[in-house]
Amino acid sequence: MLIDERVKKTFFLFFAALLRGKRHALRSVAVVIFFLVLPGFFFLHVGSAWGEQPVSTVINADRMLAENIQNEIHFVGHVHLVKKNLVLKSDNLDVFFVPPSRGATLMDNMHARQKSQKIQTMIATGHVYIKKGNRIAYAGKAVYIAQGHYFVLTRLPVVIQNGDRISGEKITFFTRIDKSLVQGHSLMLLHPAKKKGAPEKSTDSRGKG
Repeated sequence: MLIDERVKKTFFLFFAALLRGKRHALRSVAVVIFFLVLPGFFFLHVGSAWGEQPVSTVINADRMLAENIQNEIHFVGHVHLVKKNLVLKSDNLDVFFVPPSRGATLMDNMHARQKSQKIQTMIATGHVYIKKGNRIAYAGKAVYIAQGHYFVLTRLPVVIQNGDRISGEKITFFTRIDKSLVQGHSLMLLHPAKKKGAPEKSTDSRGKG
């Protein structure tokens, strides 16, 4: 069971609020109890913040910790995420949701009046593996920017597509288009039977996202 100082503080505030008769405290801490006690399985009906149809995402992990006030969920150990034809594996995954309306919390968003959660950013660390179509990526860290639909791969990132292998200091791995951009010092190994649609190498030294 994963309990840190922030969780302890949440429980303290919960009991303090009960003494003051605040029923909302029960709802606020319930999500923390839910994710701490249940096995590491999470089904998320993810909606887009930009008017798109929601897509279901299934995440498996050894442990989970939901932070109600911060609108975050942390997955620890053997993380496995599936969203349509996108697969992500890592040691850890932090999911950050789009901030709700003023005064609302993660628990409020999970109530029936909210049709879906809206992811803003995800940070995967440790033995990161991403598969999308015929592209496979490996990295020590991957930051997903939902608005741009891409991962920023760092810590020895590698992308393999159609037998071609590229590596660099930073690789931007797009999920909506068949494209990857390499930034900084890079290396490309081409497969003898070269095919069209290989990842694109960028000479732009500026970071993305």
